[in-house]
Amino acid sequence: MAKRTLDKETRFARLIRIWDYLRRNTDRDHPITQEAMRQDPKIRDYLGDKQTFNRLIKDMAWALNCDGIACRPKDKKEWKICFRDFERFCEDWKRAEDCEGEWADEAQGERDADDLLCVDPLEAYHARTMRLGGLHCNPTFSYEEIDCMIEGILASRTLDGRTAQALIDKIEDQLTTKFYRKTAKRICKIREQALADRELMRRNLLTIRQAIDTNAQISFQFNGYTYRKRLEPVSEGKYTVSPYYIVADGGRYYLLACMPVTRQGRKLQNMSIWRIDLMTEVEIPGERRELGIPGRPRIPMRDVENLPLAWDENFHFKHLHMSFDKPERITLRVRSDKRADDPTKRVRPDYTFLHDWFGDTFRYVRTEEEPPYDDIVEVETSPYGMVHWALQYSDRVEVLEPAHVREEVARRVRALAEKYGVKP
Repeated sequence: MAKRTLDKETRFARLIRIWDYLRRNTDRDHPITQEAMRQDPKIRDYLGDKQTFNRLIKDMAWALNCDGIACRPKDKKEWKICFRDFERFCEDWKRAEDCEGEWADEAQGERDADDLLCVDPLEAYHARTMRLGGLHCNPTFSYEEIDCMIEGILASRTLDGRTAQALIDKIEDQLTTKFYRKTAKRICKIREQALADRELMRRNLLTIRQAIDTNAQISFQFNGYTYRKRLEPVSEGKYTVSPYYIVADGGRYYLLACMPVTRQGRKLQNMSIWRIDLMTEVEIPGERRELGIPGRPRIPMRDVENLPLAWDENFHFKHLHMSFDKPERITLRVRSDKRADDPTKRVRPDYTFLHDWFGDTFRYVRTEEEPPYDDIVEVETSPYGMVHWALQYSDRVEVLEPAHVREEVARRVRALAEKYGVKP
């Protein structure tokens, strides 16, 4: 054995170093042998002799893979460190419990399952001789899940490039092995506009979440940006609303809430949507924590018009640009070029823009039977949002129904023509 180059460390310190080495250098497809570890100068001085190393790994596997309270192995998908004989032990133990058969112990021969079940699992575990074949660390996150996390960071519009890269580096260092392919290195992040005050945003979110959890109202000053690029209040007073959902969309956070208003003598309680990054002085009116008073009760969800009682993952499809009016079924004519010699054949796949905005929620109805053989499509979304979207894609779509949405698009077109001096 090579001469030690380090002073003797505590058993606990050696366990930590061995665990960190296995975490970084093994996975299910790349187990390691004791011999390979002894040839690696980064870890060999912490292994001890073969018997010591075997005992360290056995103790580590029991500590990381077992429920300390119940003193029994966890479900296999929760294991942190694996080797074949540990897996066999757990299979034998479970079989003895489930089938009340015989416990086959290679070192001790056969014994009745009832006798075994009277033995503490840890006692049975230490009594069995085990080899460490197939030794590897089982990571908390799969490489596919790591990819998803990194893609989410790169797609975030609330993180600048330096912060995003620092988070990615930490994920790769703490949650992956040397076998992980760092695909993110080939992806360039576009510089996004940073939030004006990240600490203010954090406080806003914490206060709003607390109010939602305790069914309380919130009050806040709502602001807008001036030509001097500063936030200033849009009105003198504060707004008071009942909060229900915090929504992340397009790199911003929005609050789905209700602020009752009175119009023509009638009280309306409709859903409204607020940008959280434009809020200041967020507080919970009437809250008295020392007395256990959460604040003023919010309006019950069932009494708010247009508010989803349960969260709908298709919300942003039905509320384009976070518009908060009631979604309607809207019929569109979509330009889709067809082959001149065969109108049933499309020239190219040209529905990408529609899929980007509506996902799989749009419904193809039919193709018109006369030139230019455009398609008829239905979507369910906000009429207000649709008007703006239809103008944005005026070269690709035409609103057919309902009539009031089509007329509003036409009115905006006439206003644009007048503004730009376009004569009919």
